[in-house]
Amino acid sequence: MPRSMKSKKESGSHLVVTQSLWVDSMTLTIDREVCIGCDLCRQVCPKEAVSLSLARGDGEFSATPDIDEKKCSMCGLCATFCPVNAVRLVTRNTWKETESEVSPILDAGGVPHFAMGMELDTSRCPPGCDLCVDACPRQALSPGASGVTLDLDKCLSCAHCEAVCPVPGAIRVTRLFDGSIGVDVERCPEGCELCTTTCPTRCYTALSPRGVEVDPRHCICCGACLVACPQGAIDLTRLRLRCAGDGFSAVWSRAVDRLLSENSRFLQQNETNYVKLTDMLRRSRL
Repeated sequence: MPRSMKSKKESGSHLVVTQSLWVDSMTLTIDREVCIGCDLCRQVCPKEAVSLSLARGDGEFSATPDIDEKKCSMCGLCATFCPVNAVRLVTRNTWKETESEVSPILDAGGVPHFAMGMELDTSRCPPGCDLCVDACPRQALSPGASGVTLDLDKCLSCAHCEAVCPVPGAIRVTRLFDGSIGVDVERCPEGCELCTTTCPTRCYTALSPRGVEVDPRHCICCGACLVACPQGAIDLTRLRLRCAGDGFSAVWSRAVDRLLSENSRFLQQNETNYVKLTDMLRRSRL
């Protein structure tokens, strides 16, 4: 019997890749119903084991993720970047009968942890106020006996809640990416609204007779609209990836290079120079 075996199976909407050892096993699961087809997992995969199958027709669009289990190293980088937690990596020990969700590539230290996302200070919420609950496109917020509660697994940091909150500081949103989004409406086919239907944060508004309007305040730069657009009319630029510290692994560097635009290098260099100059000025006054 081989020491390590890898298998793949489909169960309903779930795609499951399992690597089995003597008593331990590691399972990578993709929930295709939760997946928004943003393509981040495919872009960051260091082994190019993830692929997306695209299907368009009758005003509908679907992007179905798949994994080549022979290439997959079970590193979990796809799960780390997934904005909707559609990818999960779980380790099990049959001898100890234990099970836990893991992030091996984060635990190794070469990839930094990301920004906190959305933070809610319920102590500042006015009594009876639930404007953020209605504004959230993901139902991540819900009213409770002690105020509004937040489900971080559903939150996409789109800032709809922050925009309607009447109390400054009660809600703080930090997006994973800083960037810009634009649409060349001249390239939009008449009647096409794929970007509006695929956008998980509802930042698009359809125009008549054709074209769309995008509100960049609520765009999280996930790329779901970019994947869905049949005419390449969307211009998405990611300039910065917000995380706690700098990654040092080759896996991290490759992922950042694939996700960010060339302009991000210029921006990063300018920020580095600014920090150095500020530090020199501070030291000169001592």
